[in-house]
Amino acid sequence: MKTIDITEIISQDLTSRLRVQDLKLFIENTHESEIVLDFQNVRFATRSFIDEFFKQFLKTPSNNSFTISLVNIPEDINLMIESVSRTPACFNEIKLNNLREAEECFSRLSF
Repeated sequence: MKTIDITEIISQDLTSRLRVQDLKLFIENTHESEIVLDFQNVRFATRSFIDEFFKQFLKTPSNNSFTISLVNIPEDINLMIESVSRTPACFNEIKLNNLREAEECFSRLSF
């Protein structure tokens, strides 16, 4: 089991979906089967970071070559993880095959 301080890999501010990919690559390269991810020194996280983090690490953990547990999660980030976990799947991703489908989709939105 390996404990990783997330702020040593990314920063104290977790601000980008791309940084989640960096973190996943780092973890995979440790070749550890059990990872403890420590959030103690995190100051801030964007919803986009947490959304991608949830998708990559928590929603379908069986897709990973490792198991992960989280420790020292600040309350605001924990609440965001809970919120993201309740987001209906239909809002996470829209796939359109062509411009016409996009126009039809956007025409149904109300602003």
